[in-house]
Amino acid sequence: VDALVKNDQPDSAFDLVQEVKQDPVCRDTLNTVIYSTILKGFTLSRQPERVDQVYQEMRDLGIACNTISFNTMIDANCRTGRMDHAEQLFADLEASGSPDVVTYSTMVKGYCMSGDIDKGFQVLRKMLAGGQHEPDEILYNSLLDGCARQHRVDQALELAASMGRVRPSNYTLSILVKLLG
Repeated sequence: VDALVKNDQPDSAFDLVQEVKQDPVCRDTLNTVIYSTILKGFTLSRQPERVDQVYQEMRDLGIACNTISFNTMIDANCRTGRMDHAEQLFADLEASGSPDVVTYSTMVKGYCMSGDIDKGFQVLRKMLAGGQHEPDEILYNSLLDGCARQHRVDQALELAASMGRVRPSNYTLSILVKLLG
């Protein structure tokens, strides 16, 4: 499965899993790692509908998703502008586990890419309210870039001032220069 995915053949990898699923001797070898590999393949090939199909199959078979699986699926949906699907996956992850910094950063970036920076800020507030994770540079950069795209200079400056221990990179500084320039 991994070899097929690494060679840009996620459909063939999925077909192989379907064959294994039909074989009573091999069926028990199917697990979260194998399905996560297929999810990654469909994500990289920008096939969010297939990601949804794999997720449904995992649920039907009782194969648990881990945070990495959820992050992969959320990323697939965010990259293709399907924020409603990403939101549902985020809710499913919250119900079955706990989101990590990557999850929050992916959601923020998805909202910012789709032009809904206010929802991006809501995700940041939710993350901070949970008290388990601190935003990283990637999350801040996504929000700063979203502010820049929407000419929200004051909000960007407030955000930059709130970065605390997160050290701004050259990219972060370039966004701020673009905003102020």
